[in-house]
Amino acid sequence: MQLNKQQHCPRCKIPLKGYVDECPGCGMDKPLPLPWYFYAIMLAILIASAWIFIDLEAIARALLSAREGIRQL
Repeated sequence: MQLNKQQHCPRCKIPLKGYVDECPGCGMDKPLPLPWYFYAIMLAILIASAWIFIDLEAIARALLSAREGIRQL
């Protein structure tokens, strides 16, 4: 089993190192697809930043006060 399998451009078959935006041989745009875990990592970063920067306590207080206002009517 070979772990470091070198990727090749689907059009010109030149070996590619890492993730590249453009093939150095033929100029094909994005010759390699992004790995599946890229989207999971981006989603985790988005959720973490929302958790840090959004004041959830203020939102909860606003919702509870609105609910109390509706009960009094």
